[in-house]
Amino acid sequence: MKPMALFTMPRMCLENALRTTETDSYSRAPMVFHPSTRSNSRSQGFTLIELLVTLAILAIIAVIAAPSLQNFVLNNRIRSQAAALTSSLAFARTEAITRGTRVVACAGVATNDSCECGGKKWEDGWILFVDTNNDIYGDPECVIDELLEVHGELDGSKTTLRGDGNIRYSVLFLYDGSTQKPSGKKQQGAFVLCDQRGWGSDARAIEVLPTGRSRNLIATDDSLDVGGCIPES
Repeated sequence: MKPMALFTMPRMCLENALRTTETDSYSRAPMVFHPSTRSNSRSQGFTLIELLVTLAILAIIAVIAAPSLQNFVLNNRIRSQAAALTSSLAFARTEAITRGTRVVACAGVATNDSCECGGKKWEDGWILFVDTNNDIYGDPECVIDELLEVHGELDGSKTTLRGDGNIRYSVLFLYDGSTQKPSGKKQQGAFVLCDQRGWGSDARAIEVLPTGRSRNLIATDDSLDVGGCIPES
């Protein structure tokens, strides 16, 4: 009997140990790992030095970008102004063909009740009218001539829009769309549009051809002979 007891006891101990381990595996609470609760000694956000450095960088970028932005605005404005005159000239030509009569575009007082040309400063505004009495100059109260369009003064304190000798004061469109000088000869010339940047690659030119068509060019284009913001010829 003793030998049997000797071998039985270890087996019983092993079973008890396994049973205890099984029980513990179900009853033991799972281990949970918590993040460190240590307080961060450095506060979140920008320090005063970081803020000052950021502002300094922004100021430098603004100084560098400002001239480019100004040129962008000025370029858009001068192109828009050149397009406005080109559009008016095209409209005058179309009306002359459609109506079968003479239509005049001229520098004039930009009001809605006058068909009278005045001066050579196209930057102050221009008008289009049907030249009923064929005198080119129009009448003050539009009694005889019919007003077609009024364009106001151009923006920009130093903006100038001037025509050369052939179209300094007016452009006359005939019934076939062609242009004609008061003398009866074909009319051809160029307007020069400048802003505060003056003469150069930023200036624009609107060339008027004998056919009555017009086109926009850079004022320094070799095909033109204007030479400055205020044409001499």
